[in-house]
Amino acid sequence: MKDLHDRFYRKAKEEHYLARSVYKLQEALEKFNFIRASDRVLDVGCSPGSWSQFLLRKTLTTGSVTGIDVLPAQISHPRFTFIHASIAEIDAAELTRGGGMFDVVLSDAMVNTNADPESNHYRSVSLCRKISLRLPELLKQNGMFFFKVFDGPDLQPFRKELTALFSAVSIFKPQSSRDESRELFLFCRSKR
Repeated sequence: MKDLHDRFYRKAKEEHYLARSVYKLQEALEKFNFIRASDRVLDVGCSPGSWSQFLLRKTLTTGSVTGIDVLPAQISHPRFTFIHASIAEIDAAELTRGGGMFDVVLSDAMVNTNADPESNHYRSVSLCRKISLRLPELLKQNGMFFFKVFDGPDLQPFRKELTALFSAVSIFKPQSSRDESRELFLFCRSKR
């Protein structure tokens, strides 16, 4: 049975983070070291805002975060801009206004899941593909892309697609992911 109040949930509450997912991002940053203090970051599917919250507290001393989601964000910070929209439908010029293209694009976005794991997998890959199709107009050359996806048969073909756009694509399962979860993260290094 899933422990909804595991140690990462409790730690997030103690440290005043909006969600336990901050520790997945923290582990990824420790492993891949892909965000610099001055980076401009796009957080796709940012609601409630825990990844942005973590970055602004722990990593970005002069950098900024733009969050986009169809749900409202629950954070406020002088270097955080929230756009209430879908990444698939918004004009790139609106996202890059005021700062240009991004150094890093992150996504912890996920489809609304149902009882069918295969359906969840295919829909999660489809969502990630929609985000990746926007990268040429949003992500700087040599920029990084880090995102969540559900494991399944379409993961390796999608990973192969991404290798055409990035110098390396790594699969990562954080310790803070629940054991029973099919979620994985892909880290895409250095956009070509």
